Amino acid sequence: MNACKHFYPKKYSCFHYIELGSRSTFTQTVKRSFRVYCENTGLHGFRYIVTSKTTFDKTIWFTICLSALVFCVMLMLRLWHYFSNNPTVTIIDTSNPIRELHFPGITICNNNKVFKPHADKIAEKLLINGFDSDMSNKLFSSLMKLIRPDKIEIDNATASLALDILGYSVDRLMLELMQPCNLLLVRCSWLGKLYDCNKIFKTVKSNEGFCCGFNYHYDLSADYSNEYAWLMNITMIAEDLHKSNSSDTLPGVGKILHVPGTGRDIGLAVALNIDPENYKSSVRQFVGATVLIHDPQDYPDIGAQSVTLQPAHVMAITLAGTKIQSSKDIQNIPLRKRMCLFDGETPGERAYSYQTCISECIQQKTYGSCGCLPFFYPDEHPNERTCYLTDVDCILAHRRNLSQVNLSHINDCNCLPQCNDKSYEVVSESIPVGNVGYDSEITRNLNIKNTSFLYVYFRDATYLEYRKETIIGWDSLLASFGGIFGLCLGGSVISLVEFLYYLLTDFFGIRKRKERIQNDLPPASKLFVSMPTNMHLKKCNTTLNQRTFLEWNQ
Repeated sequence: MNACKHFYPKKYSCFHYIELGSRSTFTQTVKRSFRVYCENTGLHGFRYIVTSKTTFDKTIWFTICLSALVFCVMLMLRLWHYFSNNPTVTIIDTSNPIRELHFPGITICNNNKVFKPHADKIAEKLLINGFDSDMSNKLFSSLMKLIRPDKIEIDNATASLALDILGYSVDRLMLELMQPCNLLLVRCSWLGKLYDCNKIFKTVKSNEGFCCGFNYHYDLSADYSNEYAWLMNITMIAEDLHKSNSSDTLPGVGKILHVPGTGRDIGLAVALNIDPENYKSSVRQFVGATVLIHDPQDYPDIGAQSVTLQPAHVMAITLAGTKIQSSKDIQNIPLRKRMCLFDGETPGERAYSYQTCISECIQQKTYGSCGCLPFFYPDEHPNERTCYLTDVDCILAHRRNLSQVNLSHINDCNCLPQCNDKSYEVVSESIPVGNVGYDSEITRNLNIKNTSFLYVYFRDATYLEYRKETIIGWDSLLASFGGIFGLCLGGSVISLVEFLYYLLTDFFGIRKRKERIQNDLPPASKLFVSMPTNMHLKKCNTTLNQRTFLEWNQ
């Protein structure tokens, strides 16, 4: 105030100056806040930046602290990058008891797709409508090409006429021509107890056509048991199997099965009548039955393992299980990083299956170009036409695209592996049946020359489990960041609280000072700016603060 006092005459002595204080710039505020924080923070080395006596020492400590801060950020970014690109870790566990693993689905398919007694019944209907035996035989021998596409022996017009005469759909024709499950399966045993095969096995679809499925839980809505009732005049095998009461639980019907242990007696045993004398049209060059081993909830196609059972042979199929189990924490990881799907993440009531997804995609891409789907495909496309013999040439023309679909199934089909899945390793042994005086409930009073026997069971008391877990949880990640922060800067959570505390207190302190200055300002009626006429304006402005007011003291 004294700097400009000589500019004012003595007659203005009744006035005095009120200096409101200059507005701090942003840079000054930052400098003041940084100095206060460095003086009070618990972080190592920061106080020396402002308390050192020389500028050189201040520069050295500023460089050291800045380097430590950069190093801290680099380590944190490196940890985050590793966590982002490798979010899961797989743990191998070999000590899981086999009773916790599902018993697989067992689907048995006779290679013969045209059962001769049934074909004779249908041939009688065709004969009445002008089909001779040669035309009927060509029709029946060509039907297996619906499963294994190849050149058919009958012209398209005659094949279509046969279907029109019968008034059948393709599904019904192939279903009624199959060997019924109650004729294929002679005797069945589960865990050493006999059951009616017709009750624990059901007619199902697979990539082999219509087959007989045990512990099959893919498409529970389909019921083909009464579809061929008109053919029941064929003699059925009647045996006293000590049938279970209706109150007893039928294995594999209501729920997926588990086994309490290992060994041939703790599993499934089936006696089969493959019946080579009634072969009319086979999908393979030999007599036999194909046994498919698959996940009970999967459609038996992609991923199903198959073995062939020949007539008058005993086959033992020993199983080893593998399971993939993912923790629920993995579900929080973005799909593009975990690359697997949980149940409930896809539309539909049925549980998601990677193998079924691939199967659906292949069928759509391979057969979709012909405008139809094969009859053995699951009934989930009621608006799609079923492929018939007239479509075989088109299917053959487009079958070469199948390999390309397999190579790019993830991109083209949008199919991802399951986060929780199971698979089975199969080892089979087949030996011809011999008359050696062997006797058991499953073989008693059966003609061993015409009967085959199948045994399916686990060979190990434990199964292999791959557990997928997050490589580091959010709490562990936070603790790791805290460890890096403490290593580089000697800080903790309290250090962050300190920073926020000083930042907020300084912000509110500035606001309070501004409010106090505004409240201390006199009313406008008592203020006027006085400046002598002989004052050099530029000189005074350099000396006086621009916000200096003169108050008239009344």
